[in-house]
Amino acid sequence: MDFSSVGDFLRQAATAKQDKRQAIDDQLVPFMEDPGTVGIPPELAASIEALLEAHGDETYRQIALFCLGKWHQIHCEVLQQHIENDGTSEMLMVMSDISKLSTVLMIMEQVGSFGGDDDWRKMLRTIVGQSVLETIEEKGISFDSIFNPDR
Repeated sequence: MDFSSVGDFLRQAATAKQDKRQAIDDQLVPFMEDPGTVGIPPELAASIEALLEAHGDETYRQIALFCLGKWHQIHCEVLQQHIENDGTSEMLMVMSDISKLSTVLMIMEQVGSFGGDDDWRKMLRTIVGQSVLETIEEKGISFDSIFNPDR
């Protein structure tokens, strides 16, 4: 390869890298399009691993319930849009999904974790308590007016 400038070198290097990326992508297509393939970004996996070390398998339960709850909420919002637009067939499909998500949520709520949820709930109380304290201080709200209103 002949490079007449640094810019020329960088362009040719980028092109070569793009060709490799495309070849890799082509090989990954069948795997990535398989509906059974599940994946998350490495940063999220690292966060989950850190929570697992601190709080055990309750981490999986809480994250699953949180995500399923959010997914359920989105389906309910989409259902409302279909109701407003008289989309009967669309409503039925979304309602079917909502039914499945509701069932999964009920089942997940009943699944216990090996270590229990005491550590997780303690962690949440700490986070929420700190947030409440900071909000009270930032807004200049009297602690007693909220937590001791009879005083």
